[in-house]
Amino acid sequence: MEQFGTPGRKSFIKLLLIGFLYMLLGNVLCTIMTLSTAPFIGMDIIKVVVVILAFIIFYSLMFTVGYKDGDREQNFVRLHKAEPPDSYKWLKIGIILTLVMFIPSVLLLINKLTGTFLFLDMDILPYYRFADGLVYALSLMLIPDGKEGNTIEQMNVVLPFIFMLCYSLIPVATHFGYYFGYTQKFDSDKIMYK
Repeated sequence: MEQFGTPGRKSFIKLLLIGFLYMLLGNVLCTIMTLSTAPFIGMDIIKVVVVILAFIIFYSLMFTVGYKDGDREQNFVRLHKAEPPDSYKWLKIGIILTLVMFIPSVLLLINKLTGTFLFLDMDILPYYRFADGLVYALSLMLIPDGKEGNTIEQMNVVLPFIFMLCYSLIPVATHFGYYFGYTQKFDSDKIMYK
């Protein structure tokens, strides 16, 4: 278990909060990127490029948050001769972050099946796109335009599950980031001498 009292080491809760903030930043950046391409988003090739770039941006940030902690832990263990930490902590954090990102998709699914949201007759799709920036451009590709724009009625019931699947790689990205940081895989000295 994480050592809460060891100076220099961050607690599991603090790392979870940092991971959440990185995840939030990734969604915001993906939303901004998608909105900035609005004049060209009607072209299919632009949508595909935006979807690819959104995945690169989001998962680069998820990798980075794990990598930074792994690098810090490696230095801490080496300099302070401390016990190595739980090597699966970022896998656990990633699973929690994934479950958090499933919540908007579950609400979207409920909205699709019932036609209501919190007993209000409303379409939450526009709000959903802002909350889940990673899948903003993907949702523009997969949900056809209706007479009044994209609406929940035109959405296939399978799409919320596809959107959840897009977030299911968070534990893999954070765990590999931590692994690469802890094992110093990107250390310039190691790369040069190999």
